Amino acid sequence: MGFKKRRVKLEDIARKLNVSIATVSRALDKNPRVKQSTREKVLEMAKVMGYMPNQIAKSLSSGKTNIIGVLIPRYDEPFFIEVCRGIDQYARNHNYKILISSSRNSYEFEKENLISFERGIVDGIILSPTHETENVKHLNDLINKGMPMVLFDNIREEVSGADHVMIDDEKSSFAAVEFLIKKGKKKIAFIGGIKQKKVFQDRYKGYIGALAKYNIPVYKNLVLHCSSLDREFEDKEILDFFKKLTVTPDAVFTCTDNYGLLTMKTLLKTGKKIPQEVAVIGFGDLGLGEVFVPTLTCISQPSFEMGQKAAELLISQLNEPDDVDHKKKTVRLETKLIEREST
Repeated sequence: MGFKKRRVKLEDIARKLNVSIATVSRALDKNPRVKQSTREKVLEMAKVMGYMPNQIAKSLSSGKTNIIGVLIPRYDEPFFIEVCRGIDQYARNHNYKILISSSRNSYEFEKENLISFERGIVDGIILSPTHETENVKHLNDLINKGMPMVLFDNIREEVSGADHVMIDDEKSSFAAVEFLIKKGKKKIAFIGGIKQKKVFQDRYKGYIGALAKYNIPVYKNLVLHCSSLDREFEDKEILDFFKKLTVTPDAVFTCTDNYGLLTMKTLLKTGKKIPQEVAVIGFGDLGLGEVFVPTLTCISQPSFEMGQKAAELLISQLNEPDDVDHKKKTVRLETKLIEREST
């Protein structure tokens, strides 16, 4: 029967070599004050003994962990996965690692996670606020304590001192619906996410704005604001929505790729031909739309680039620690419409 070994500490290495703990610490940090021969002995002994540096303890002396905290509302959304990939790539290229956590679409969990980040684990924070985040006092409090921060995606209220990365959701949705109208579509359905989320509010505004411009009526029973935060239930909501329709749409604008794919799956199951009878547009262009049959027309959102830009802005703040009156920067990234078989 094996026994769990105690984690090796600096004092264990110091005792073995009969040197001070400070000398071991400096040698591991490659401090020039330590002789080359001593440094080599310390590094060799650390390797032999299986020493693992304690990042938190190290940060106490340096004031830095070189870790960026990333807080997203949910793990199962391809958009957030892509953004995190972009953050990770840029961060690693600049000697930072990322620590990802989820607020699970809860304002209370968002605050809890931020408190954990504040306790010295991370140097700065990249955050997509939840749909429940109506009060940003907790964000302002962190910034006022000197925590660098970048917000992306669902920004209900601008936060002074934090940088912002976003797209123009209303303009992008307007373009998608206008595209359908110019193809002769008159009964365009809307499928969006939870009503309280700012991005879905803006995408609905774009939908309404395009219909108004071309004097096309809004059919209330052709509008679905999904209330579920779980993919399994989103599938059921969309299926029930189409089952209850009394007016058959000739097109559907959906606020995410996932809604678009679930819509096409439901329409095909009920015998509808896409795009001959019903055209479908999604939002995101996150890969799955290209492998579905038919392929999904969508608004292409630069998710990976959004992550890279968020990381770039945060690391720029971290490199200017004396910038106590940080002037907020807002970056708006462009979207484009990718036409495929579903229209």
